[in-house]
Amino acid sequence: MSDSGASALHRIPPLAPADAEAHAAGLALRARAAAGDDGWVEAAVDAALHADHPFPRGEARIALQVAPAPDVVAALLGPLTSEHRRLRRRAMTLLPRLDAAEVVRQMGDWLPGASAQGKRAACVVLAAVGEPGAGLLGALARDADPAIARRAERGLALLRERRLETPATPAAKEEGRSDLRPFGLGPPPGGPPARPRSFAVAAFNFSYGVNLGVLIRSAEAAGAEAVWIVGRDFYYRPSTKGSDWWIPVELIDSPQACLDRARAEGFQVVALQQGPGAAPLFEARWPERPLIVAGNEGDGLPDAFLRACDLQVALPVYGRIDSLNVAVAASVAMYAYRASLAAARQPAR
Repeated sequence: MSDSGASALHRIPPLAPADAEAHAAGLALRARAAAGDDGWVEAAVDAALHADHPFPRGEARIALQVAPAPDVVAALLGPLTSEHRRLRRRAMTLLPRLDAAEVVRQMGDWLPGASAQGKRAACVVLAAVGEPGAGLLGALARDADPAIARRAERGLALLRERRLETPATPAAKEEGRSDLRPFGLGPPPGGPPARPRSFAVAAFNFSYGVNLGVLIRSAEAAGAEAVWIVGRDFYYRPSTKGSDWWIPVELIDSPQACLDRARAEGFQVVALQQGPGAAPLFEARWPERPLIVAGNEGDGLPDAFLRACDLQVALPVYGRIDSLNVAVAASVAMYAYRASLAAARQPAR
């Protein structure tokens, strides 16, 4: 292998300065939350409400789900009346992901003195909280302000529809239900459960944290063993919808380390990239235990990595656009592999 090839397998291109600063801030916040440092909850609330970059903001949003609920709810009620629409919206998004009983308890004390704007925001929050918020929504539906009353009535209507669609129990979220508001999974007690042996996914040097979060969500849904992030931990955690609580997400230092780890664990490396040496997705002969590797959105995978992999697969494109979003492409590949397993189990005719 040439020196340039070896370099490509050991090197990760650096982040742009603004992204590097946000990355460092997000990792620092994650470390403070994990260590339970004094003031970490206040720092996380501040980042969740004010951070401009999605990486530290996403870290803060996830951390607050395991913070003491009374402290977080108290810190978020005030921003519901902020003059800044962005702060109101962020608080409205965060509150339903916290302990529902605590949100309703504190909001019940807070509502009598709240402004009209705060009450309108509360209607949205309570509708998202679900059944525990029905009593306060009923009180707001009798408010003298017709705009508040109408919004509360819409919230109650949503709750009635939800009762008909999903006979939920109070413990539904604790049981791991992801189809109830706020949609997504919460952290499992005792850490991620063991996952069956199947396949894994690796993401190389992704540029957009939302894409990486979506890929993690798809990998969990498709039953992957794990997700390897090659190069840098830089994903927008809310876009996983909590799936990263349930699947191991590991950081791998470089493409070469990814290859070495794959060989050591018995994976066959499948590179997902268009090119003359790629097998069409629907004709590919999938190995028994693939590690599906998706490359950077702009640059793809290094040539040296493609030469070292066991299989290169390309998704066919039938329209004018020349490629799919990288998270979508990886998701399609995961389910194509699952389809190949299902086809292999079909009895011969």
